[in-house]
Amino acid sequence: MAFTLRNMDRADIPGVLPLLTASFPCMVLTEDALRWREDHPHPGFADRRILAVDENGVPAGFVRAQVLRSPDESGHLKGYVMLLSVREASAGTDEIRTALLAEAERAARADGATLVRAAVCGEGVQVGGERLAALLRGRGYTETSEEHRVLGLDLNDLPEPPPVPDGVELRPFTEFTEDPRPLYEVDREATMDEPGERQGEEFMAYEEWLHTVWPHPLTDLDVSLAVLVEGRVVGFTAYASDRGTRMESMMTGILAARRGRGLAGLAKATALHRARERGIRFAYTDNHADNAPMLAINTWLGYRVAGTDRVLARPDDQGGRGPGA
Repeated sequence: MAFTLRNMDRADIPGVLPLLTASFPCMVLTEDALRWREDHPHPGFADRRILAVDENGVPAGFVRAQVLRSPDESGHLKGYVMLLSVREASAGTDEIRTALLAEAERAARADGATLVRAAVCGEGVQVGGERLAALLRGRGYTETSEEHRVLGLDLNDLPEPPPVPDGVELRPFTEFTEDPRPLYEVDREATMDEPGERQGEEFMAYEEWLHTVWPHPLTDLDVSLAVLVEGRVVGFTAYASDRGTRMESMMTGILAARRGRGLAGLAKATALHRARERGIRFAYTDNHADNAPMLAINTWLGYRVAGTDRVLARPDDQGGRGPGA
């Protein structure tokens, strides 16, 4: 099939959404969310969205190249190749996949990346993921230790939430619209020690968080819950939803001093029940393979593994910090 590569623009969004949702069946995404991100670029990243379009101008493939603008502790600028999607019914899918990967690598290097990583998922999470993994390995990519398990849950099968301890309250995010700063502080602290290769990276400033995280149109402020102990916010569980039948976990975090009391499980179970009451049927999440406490909570809630999400590294990056860096 004849195709050309070009940058995505706002007018392409109606054609890109079905491509992405077909390629990533566990993803929660809407046209409004794609438009919002196009209109609100994240200042912490150089971000490119690249399309392969057929002779009729219809999207046949998509890839995102993202480069962190701040160097890591070893001085490298990390680039990520993500969401590589191909219209599987098209002829020449392998050619499209190869061309998109090469263009994303080039774009990441052009935007300053000194390390390039590529995200790839198993077939239950990314249609064509195994073929992409084979392509990456054929180009010399090797697996790092960065692995997430993608989990799915039918909300018809939920355990009852545990009782709320004395002194603990759960409040929806809708009660924080005037001042979400307490949620930001938990997000900042809890994210800093989350497992993964980005652990310890400098967290964004509050003003940046207000611009790029808090107002995202997928954030479900009614389902997401803050955890308060004696009136102080000490944790939260936050969710994105399509306001229809699907939701996805964005972040669950409890301040270190308050962990081990069952607060994360309480918040998540209560939020999932709220979601079910509002008509949501399916929930998805992903956890780093080393995050045993959260994996245990999600197993108790009834989540089951849909597939894995891995990060592979370019061969010319291995002289830096090496696999698993």
